Parts: sequence; structure tokens; C-alpha cells
Amino acid sequence: MSDNNLVYASPESLGIPSRAISDFLDELRELCFPIHSYLLLRHGKVAAEGYCPPFNADRKHRMYSISKSFTSVAIGMLITEGKLSLDDKVADIFPEYLPENPSPYVLKGTVRHLLTMATFNETNSYDFDTPNFVQSFFDNDYPKHMPGTVFHYDTAGTTVLCGIVEKLTGKPMLEYMRPLLDELGISKDAWCVQTPEGGSWTGSGILITPRDLARFGLFCLHLGEWNGKQLVSREYMEAATSYQIDTHVSDSAVGPGGYGYQFWMLREGGFACCGMGSQFAFMMPKYDTVMIINSDTQGINNADDFIKEAHYRLLHKLSDTPLPEDPQAQEALKRRSESMALPIPMGKKTSPMAATVSGTTYTFEENNWGYKWMRVDFTDEACTLTYEKNTGVHSFPLFLGEYGALTFPEKFFGKRIGTADRNYQCVSVAVWERECTLLGTLCAVDDYLGTMRIQLTFVDDTLTVFMTKAAEAFFGDYRGYLVGRAVKD
Repeated sequence: MSDNNLVYASPESLGIPSRAISDFLDELRELCFPIHSYLLLRHGKVAAEGYCPPFNADRKHRMYSISKSFTSVAIGMLITEGKLSLDDKVADIFPEYLPENPSPYVLKGTVRHLLTMATFNETNSYDFDTPNFVQSFFDNDYPKHMPGTVFHYDTAGTTVLCGIVEKLTGKPMLEYMRPLLDELGISKDAWCVQTPEGGSWTGSGILITPRDLARFGLFCLHLGEWNGKQLVSREYMEAATSYQIDTHVSDSAVGPGGYGYQFWMLREGGFACCGMGSQFAFMMPKYDTVMIINSDTQGINNADDFIKEAHYRLLHKLSDTPLPEDPQAQEALKRRSESMALPIPMGKKTSPMAATVSGTTYTFEENNWGYKWMRVDFTDEACTLTYEKNTGVHSFPLFLGEYGALTFPEKFFGKRIGTADRNYQCVSVAVWERECTLLGTLCAVDDYLGTMRIQLTFVDDTLTVFMTKAAEAFFGDYRGYLVGRAVKD
């Protein structure tokens, strides 16, 4: 069967033991990683795929820094068309953004330096309240150094690369790329979060489906060729997906393999697109494979490394020739892929404490975030938290024992960074870890991904709340400790 231009085949016909894929998935499940989807392709065909509700094959998923690799391909398109060169000076393209006395290092910066993350800035040049991301890149507000000398991960540099594409073409980057994206069969409604000034935030903001990413991965594995057409210069794609600069010293390096043009290098001659929260496209020419992973592992230490090593263990089980069909293992893999689920903390759905505290309001001692009070209301299905803080009175449920859907009560960024106009779609779950302690997990499963964890401990007439969050620019005041006492009737 096929989906658009993706072709499917059994794992064994592609030299992949179905049991090896199941082992890979089981390994990630045992680590309690929230994997949203996966696809494994070999010899240009899909061997297996799976999706974790509420995610599915047709849902656009935030790709975070995988967006950088799309930006590299857009730059490659301009170079292929003769509209740009690797040695063009970035300052010459944006003279309107140069300060009165620009650093001499800024004047030396080239397109190549930005592609290899060897910019002249020591740190990312903008915060989420910066009014113009591209302009900030040239400011004298931060120390500078000679470009091209040191790898330092710099999303602002990618944002400027996108700015180059959009300035030279007069189009949003994905619109400029649309002829190529159409060739690959990538969704017509793929889109990108905007910067505060209205450009595309392709350092982090592209949303496409996992199958779209699989198509892009195949295109990159084939070095810019698709269905016999060389859509982007092979010379450029070979350079982009091969070692260009050392990453050993950087504290943000994905691995020791080095960096190309917005692509990470892997062991055994592979290369990768990588995004925050374990968004991955692993391209392995040696094995002729593409592995796609979408997740939200923010806040989980070393998750990226565990996933990469599990991927290598899977690769090392492949055969150079087709294997005998294994219907039993194939059915087990099918069941495993269809049963993907977000991890639930260990604990019980019920506790006698629920009836004791339900309906109780607790007033909080002075705290950093302006929380005033919280009421807890229990039903058989959920614990509803109603509370007042510096942004007003809010309420949301923690569903007991299994995930349930909700809309978060506060607004955060939507289509454009800096504009808080969206209530994120979320899922939540809670279990009783002890008779007096409820553990809650709330996951944003919207265009922005993130997790909030809440612990409620009831002792006598006291409620102690402990909250943590793993989210880039939201849930900011859902952190730390709150101590409350029950309001006497």
C-alpha cells in the first residue's frame, strides 16, 4: 500500500527484523519517554510507523530545530539558482540593521559562517520580548569574536538565514520552497511560527507531519535528488550533510561528530536533523535508512543520547539481504505500534484522602508568583484545581488514572512570538503516589509542546504544592513551592 508518494513494505523484505523494531520501542517505553510518533524507512520504503494519541499521521507536529535543516535547504535552493553564495557577507544583505559603529567581526560574517554555527556572537542575540530578532543579530549589545573560528549553537543565526531567503525572494520561506515541497509531497498546509517582526521563525517554528519529515529525510539522504530530479545542487547537499566544523568544545553539541550546514553529524557516516524535545530525522547512508522520531522529552536528562543509542542498536541488527517473513513478529510489532501511549506515573487512582479534602480551599503564604488560594474538588474522574494568582482566577482538571483532554486556562504565544493569544490544548493525568500525595502531569500537545508536573501533599490542614515545568516560553509561573492552610468554615 502507499500514502501519497510513500511506499510501504514489510520490515523483513527490507532486511529489518520486526522483533528489532519492537525491541527499540520497548526500550523507549521502559525509559518512560513520551514518544509521539516514529517511522523507519529503508531502501526508500516505510518498514514501520506508529503514533501516540492525541497525535496521528495527519497532525502537524512542532519540529523545533529540525526547522534549521529546512532553512539550509532553502539557502541551497538560492545558491543553486545563482542568487546567493556561501561567501556573501551577511552585513551587505542587511545594511539597514547595522549599528552606527558595527563591530569589524560583524562585517566579516558570511552565509557560510551562519550555516556552520560559527557566527560572531557569543550568545543568542534575542529574548522572547525582543521586537526584531533579525536586527538583534547585528547589535553591539553582546561581545563579538572572529566568525568562522568557533562552533557555538546560535538559533539567531538561522533566523537571519531565513531572513536572507525572505528578503531575496520577497516570500515567506515555506512559500518560496513550495515547488520543492510539492515535489516531495509535503503537506500544503505546512506552516511556521512567526518572529515578532513578522518573519518566519525557522530556527524553531516549522510544523509538518511526521510523514512529511520522512519525505524530507529521504530527500536529504539522496543529497537533493527526488524521483530522478536533482532539486538542489548535489555539491551543496553533500557539503551540508558532511563535516564542516568541530563541535567538541560546545556545551550544546548533540554529539562529537561535528556539524555541517544546519545538520548534525552522526557516527558511522550518518547525519541528522535534530530538534528540542527529541525531534529527530536520522539519515544513515551506510544502512540506507531514515528514522523519524517526534517526542517531548524536555526536562528528561540525556533522553537524546538514549534514543540515539537505541537507534544504533536497532541498526546493528539489520541484514544486507531480505529476511524470511515473520508473521508472528510482524503482528506483535503492529500491536506495539498501535498501542503507543504517553507514560503515566506509578500510583493509584483513588485514595481515602480525596473525600477528606475535596471542596477545601487553602490560602497560600507569600510566594514568588502571586498565588493567593487554591480549592481542590474531587470526582471519580478528576481532581479539579481552582486557584487565584496574579493573572486572575483559573481552573483545570487533572484526570485520575488516565489522560484526559483539556484547554489550558491561560493564554500563551500563538502564530507569532510575543503575542499571547492562544489557549493551548493539553492532556493531563494524576495518580496517588501515597495516601496523602497526588502526582499530576499536564502536557501541552499543541503547536507548542511542554510539560508541567504538580505534586499536592495533604498533611492535617496544610497543602504543600510543588510544581516544575519543562517548556520553552510558557508555564513560567508554574514552578516552585506553595504552602497553604485550609480555610476554616
